[in-house]
Amino acid sequence: MIRTFQAGDAKHEAAIYNAAAGRLPGFRPVKVEDVHRATSGHGFDPRTRFYAEDDGKVVGYAGFETPGSRVCYPMCRPGHEKMARPLFAAVLKAMAQRKVTRAFAAVHGDWADHVKFFEDHGFTRSRDIINFTQSIGDLPTMFQRHGLNVSLVTADDIPAIEKMAPQVLRLGGRPLADYLLRNPRFPADAVYVRRSRNGAPVGVGILIDDESFLDVDELDPRSPVLRFGAFGTEGLAAKRVNGLFSFLTAPGTDSVLIGQDLLWYGTSRLESTSFTVLAAQVPSDAPHLVGFYERYFRKQACFPILERGIGPAS
Repeated sequence: MIRTFQAGDAKHEAAIYNAAAGRLPGFRPVKVEDVHRATSGHGFDPRTRFYAEDDGKVVGYAGFETPGSRVCYPMCRPGHEKMARPLFAAVLKAMAQRKVTRAFAAVHGDWADHVKFFEDHGFTRSRDIINFTQSIGDLPTMFQRHGLNVSLVTADDIPAIEKMAPQVLRLGGRPLADYLLRNPRFPADAVYVRRSRNGAPVGVGILIDDESFLDVDELDPRSPVLRFGAFGTEGLAAKRVNGLFSFLTAPGTDSVLIGQDLLWYGTSRLESTSFTVLAAQVPSDAPHLVGFYERYFRKQACFPILERGIGPAS
């Protein structure tokens, strides 16, 4: 039997995940409290999580996120792997019924069998998500250039930001404006814009300084964890990481220089910080952004993103 979420399933989900993934490289056990927190929040929809029962025992689960349309790999207890396909079929059917047109999956960088499962279900690898880090003390000396025009982001800047690297952003229009200007998880002055001489935005940066967030050293860089604030994670479930720096600009000969200006401005305006190490995350299909981080940050590891279209519900 395959059913949706019920009270008490958090303990089943944690136990199944730990049993199914325990022998995989980079495995980190999941706590029941973590699953309970994720499945009891205001935004959780119990109709997005599916569980397989065999003889009254919960043996597998799968699900998807709303908003964002991210699907998770169907985890099953050893000996019950055959339930993975019907579980995932239930996920895709539910997404189709909601008229979701496209789904994506993020997979641990070392879990090749999970990648193959998604490929067998019509997903194709669209990009890698590359994680970077860098000690503030190891950043190269950067000087403010004469006439540098940087100020906080405004609603009028949103159309220009959307055009900088449209393949990166997950939101647009009013939702993007709400994310950048009215996000309760970071202050408005965390987002700032590098402008041309006529005031037009040519780059936008984010730097998060919040000691309540995780240190980047606490995360496995191969784990498919999106970092909150990194451009490309808008509207998706993501981990809050202290010291997160991210920027967006259009491809071109000035992209590295614009990135330098945004990094300089973000780090120099803070008299003191609650972090000593910067974190960054960037998609591989934005090579002009990747090139900047490869120059000034230390590459950690990456994980793949796979996508597929969702047809109409049967």
